[in-house]
Amino acid sequence: MSRAKSPAQRTGNPNGAATPDAAPVVYEGRAPRVPSHLKAQGREVWRAVWQAGSGAYSPETDRNVILRYAELHDRRADLLDLIHKEGLSVVGSTGQPAIHPAMRFVESTERELRAIETAIGFTPEARMRLGIVAAEARRVAASPADF
Repeated sequence: MSRAKSPAQRTGNPNGAATPDAAPVVYEGRAPRVPSHLKAQGREVWRAVWQAGSGAYSPETDRNVILRYAELHDRRADLLDLIHKEGLSVVGSTGQPAIHPAMRFVESTERELRAIETAIGFTPEARMRLGIVAAEARRVAASPADF
């Protein structure tokens, strides 16, 4: 007959699995006001990021990263609007069909967006990594005498 192990007998990770809502709270105030120069897409992204962060982002240290992310979303929306109006293919310099030149900028903008998304935890892998970091921070805070 198997008995449950006492806490002293358990093996494995003593901290348990990292949970997505376990990120440390670095800011408990209201989200910063939406910067006035942002367009519709950027404003929406600004609000969504601060809301999704649930206190994990600091207006003092993270504001510029989040602002850049919102501005890039505005840039992407503008470029896609231009491509939509002018068409995906254009006439090249020698009369041949070519992809709209703005597509290069869409692609580079999307690369920048992906890099920021990874940095701020907006991908499953990044959230997992940040959750693990948060679990480690909680462990250190719980037993500072070990360090």
